[in-house]
Amino acid sequence: MERLAIFDSLTGLYNRHFLYENVQLQNPGSILFLDLDGFKTINDDFGHDIGDFVLKEVANRLKALTKNYPDSYAVRLGGDEFVIVVPQLIDKDDIADFANQVIRMMDNWQIFDKKLQLTTSIGIVRYPSDGKDIKLLLKFADLALYRAKAKGKNNYQFY
Repeated sequence: MERLAIFDSLTGLYNRHFLYENVQLQNPGSILFLDLDGFKTINDDFGHDIGDFVLKEVANRLKALTKNYPDSYAVRLGGDEFVIVVPQLIDKDDIADFANQVIRMMDNWQIFDKKLQLTTSIGIVRYPSDGKDIKLLLKFADLALYRAKAKGKNNYQFY
């Protein structure tokens, strides 16, 4: 029961509840809010089983990336929305490098000999400079995310 309360059942990543209840924002850091560009098309063209496979693979890629950054972790908020909490990244250039790693990591998809068009848009907030409350930070990150989508997708924007 405890596992179900804090982990996403499909991907094994932490879930929204965990993020709201357990995120530690005492030290400076960054939060990246990701949305998968083109995910709806994958579900429509290939079916929800393939969509679920893609979400699991996204989770695996995010887990592999966050292992390189102590105290970092990924969260599945729901659907095709993910959050990465990176406590040790506060320098804007370092955060940009990290965001570019995420974008590159999400840009190579091939399933059943078919190349899939899937990219990611990212909104970035830094704490405490952009705020100290997780709900407010996610709201700001979401605004930055939609600015990234408006600028052509497959990029990141800071709040």
